[in-house]
Amino acid sequence: MIDFLINRYEAKLAFSYINKFTDIEDIEDIEDIEDIELDNEDTRSTTEIINDLLSSDGDKVILNKYEKEIDDVLYEYSNTEKEEKEIKTNLRNYIIKHRLTDEDLIWINKKDIRLCNWIWYLLYSESYKEMIRRNTINDIKLDNNDNTHDERYISLINGFKKSNYKKEDKILFINNLKSIWSDKIITYRKVTDLIDEKNIEQARWAYDYIIKTFKPRFDREYFKINNKNDYYNIVICYFDGIVNTYEKNDKFTSLKNAWSQKKYRDDNNGKKSYSFNMSVDIAKKLDILSAYSNRSKNYIVEELINEEYLKLKK
Repeated sequence: MIDFLINRYEAKLAFSYINKFTDIEDIEDIEDIEDIELDNEDTRSTTEIINDLLSSDGDKVILNKYEKEIDDVLYEYSNTEKEEKEIKTNLRNYIIKHRLTDEDLIWINKKDIRLCNWIWYLLYSESYKEMIRRNTINDIKLDNNDNTHDERYISLINGFKKSNYKKEDKILFINNLKSIWSDKIITYRKVTDLIDEKNIEQARWAYDYIIKTFKPRFDREYFKINNKNDYYNIVICYFDGIVNTYEKNDKFTSLKNAWSQKKYRDDNNGKKSYSFNMSVDIAKKLDILSAYSNRSKNYIVEELINEEYLKLKK
């Protein structure tokens, strides 16, 4: 039984191979999905059935149909079982030769969480159609329940391999992604400079700010929080996924200003600003005292006032 086809393009290659390298003339080329026989007892609408067939399980149904047809033809064609096995082995090698290899996909580095998240988000949200304004592969299917980094990585790899485009088109698409990543994404350092990966509290604040201010459904539609590091990774991915540079800069400025305001409020919690007229040389003296004692000017003034106050109470 042939069971090594992973997409419909490989099925087309298999039919082409058999027509070319054998004397078989009666095997038909791969047909469109509409030619698949439907169950008369199926109560679903034709649209619903077609949509299901276009799902991952549906693709497998289609491939099983083609694999069975190939098996039947080779069984009838071959004079011996040995000859049949030899043709199938050669056919398998031919298909694998035209399939994406792990080496072709090595750029999608599992250890690079930022890269994997960016690609996954682009493909899942179909934002890549805005980034690459040319004919490109558009049938990569990703699981909609990829909750962890490992699951998203596996979904990416399988999505590229199962795409029904030829190997050369997939490699061209990957190279386009590489170019965008190196030219526009990894070089944008404003967010990574602002958000400290080790500061979980800051990353969580930034995540909550994005959900409340920019993308209310971002956490439900695209990513789930599974551990404390996810807050940072998702914040970075959100900005990496913004296609328009002006929009990205505007939202970053909003985030940065909001963070500055939060820091100011936190730093001044329980404190009040005062304004006094003092001698013109006081500022210089405070600078010297601050540098000499390695303490802030605020701390020095407050300490001196407290000392004088304590003297009065004695």
